[in-house]
Amino acid sequence: MNDSALGESHRLLGLYDSPFVRRVAISMLLYEIPFEHLSLSVFRHMEAMRPINPLFKVPMLTLPDGETLYESAYLLDYLDELAVERGLLPLTPCAGAARRQVLQLTTLAMIAVEKAVAMEYERKRPVDRQWPDWSSRLRDQMRQAFAMLEERLTGEFLFGDGLTQADISTAVAIGFVRHVLPHEWPSGHFPALERLADRLEASEAFKRVPIDE
Repeated sequence: MNDSALGESHRLLGLYDSPFVRRVAISMLLYEIPFEHLSLSVFRHMEAMRPINPLFKVPMLTLPDGETLYESAYLLDYLDELAVERGLLPLTPCAGAARRQVLQLTTLAMIAVEKAVAMEYERKRPVDRQWPDWSSRLRDQMRQAFAMLEERLTGEFLFGDGLTQADISTAVAIGFVRHVLPHEWPSGHFPALERLADRLEASEAFKRVPIDE
């Protein structure tokens, strides 16, 4: 990574209704990394997307030197590295037990939201093609992941006394379920998580990345 990555703009492709795109955008704002947002859907804007991203995979991050990165976990790893080079505390610790714990908590959030995304795809299938047992299994997995996060959230943050990627990804996951599948969010079951999500959604970085763009 060179100094040009600090002053020039990155380009983030994808809609903010994707929890994977949204967590990357919020992290970039928190790191004060300038970026251009290309608000294109892999479904509704296929012709515009094709020459830019023939994989139809979002998020896609284009670096100032033209290199492109895929998969939100790898994008966040790049952003953490860039933050460290700028003298900032990374949202995911660099090494040791702290890194493992934050990554594990972040993974639980991603498991929850991946199951929610799968439920939404299943819901969009023709009614006679839907598989209720599969939807029930996905729902149970989603709720179990949230339950494990609820158990870990004993203070203001999921890990330590400061914001980490685990908090961001968890709030983004909850925001997705509430917005896209509101009937699937078990309101009142996870009070600590709801307080965390509400607090973060009210923050400047989250408000600048609206899920309903």
